[in-house]
Amino acid sequence: MNQAYYSGISGVMTHQYGLDVVSDNIANVNTVGFKGSTAEFTDLFTNLLVSAGSTPTTNDIGMGSRLQSTTTQMQNGTLLASDRFNDLAIGGNGWFGVVSGNDTYYTRAGNFVFDEYQKVAGDANSSVARLTTADGKYVTGTMLSNFAYNGSFDYGDFDLNGVTGAYVVSDPTDEVAMGTVGSQGILEFPTRIAYPVEPTTKAQFFGNLGTDNEKRTISADVVSANNERNRLSLSFTLSAVQPSGSVAWDVVATVTSNDGSVVYDTKSGQAIFDGSGGLSSFDIASMDNDGTAVEIDLGSGFDGVISIDGAAITGTSRSNGVSGGTLTKYGINSNGIIVADFSNGRQSAIGRVAVYHFQNDQGLNRAGDTLFQESTDSGNPIFWTDENGEAVAGALVYSGKLENSNVRLDVGLTDMIIMQRAYQASAKSITTGDELIQKALQMHR
Repeated sequence: MNQAYYSGISGVMTHQYGLDVVSDNIANVNTVGFKGSTAEFTDLFTNLLVSAGSTPTTNDIGMGSRLQSTTTQMQNGTLLASDRFNDLAIGGNGWFGVVSGNDTYYTRAGNFVFDEYQKVAGDANSSVARLTTADGKYVTGTMLSNFAYNGSFDYGDFDLNGVTGAYVVSDPTDEVAMGTVGSQGILEFPTRIAYPVEPTTKAQFFGNLGTDNEKRTISADVVSANNERNRLSLSFTLSAVQPSGSVAWDVVATVTSNDGSVVYDTKSGQAIFDGSGGLSSFDIASMDNDGTAVEIDLGSGFDGVISIDGAAITGTSRSNGVSGGTLTKYGINSNGIIVADFSNGRQSAIGRVAVYHFQNDQGLNRAGDTLFQESTDSGNPIFWTDENGEAVAGALVYSGKLENSNVRLDVGLTDMIIMQRAYQASAKSITTGDELIQKALQMHR
């Protein structure tokens, strides 16, 4: 009778703990990135009825129950759509890393925000937006070194009112190597960043000049070092004196501003075509485009400009070079790579959000606020690698989405009913044991 009394007490305590766990799960059913817990019970030691000899059946009585552990439910929650690119979710295994001082935490909650910090004190144009949690912990990852702040950079060429000072991309890329876990740092998004001018160095021309005495003009856009889009024009006129067995065209090349108001360079030359119409020679090698030399390429043979009988084909051209651009928006792709989009249509990666993994996710210690910390049971954070040993995310990173709690409300309510009934039944064991003890005492009297 005494044992039933004490077993009932242990049952009440155990299921109270279980109800606490279930209640916490239900309370966080809409908490972004929350991982629910499961209460696991075990029995206490037993009391042998017979201490000597052997019997064909067991001869012990259990002494009650206790809470053995609470395990974290690691399945993914559903993804919720968001209209902010800095809201992130992981599709698969992995954790975002955040730091506060010397402490590092891991989370699945990607509802991140920005704070602003001036890298050069007092210079607002040197500001960067750091990706943080709502309570100010910094999200970690890899930042590239392919851009740097230039306090004298003239943003006026990019239609920002002549204000100087900006971060300037020096080596556009679309790849970001993660490096090691220990090399990860705080992610920073420059608020003023420019894609530099890449002046035109070569212009290629194509088309059929025909063989009649009509004037032909083929033009190409060329970008100057001053971020001006100028015009390189070639005017072809059939030469008055023709070489034997060949066709000669006089060429006047000019480089002007796009509206024609400024002439940067003018040269005259001659293009010679063989009897079949393929280009044999051209004597204008390059033109000055407001300080930058531009190579003129008419091709050779029949792979560029030709001169054969029949109707002339409209000339075409292509040239290298890129106009400078200003930041239009940031994005984060499915590999976690942070990409800056510029007004000239170009892009460049500047960093990458790190996705960490553990040998034993269940071993992580809860730190509150949907944060976890590594422990001896979880092991150290690692990066997954590909067949070449390069670090990979190991999961998709979704921008503009959030992972909701993985708690199922229907399961939680069912668990609550079970815990309630078990609690009541254990309490009944106590009252029943108490009644039996009272009856035994009355029998003694």
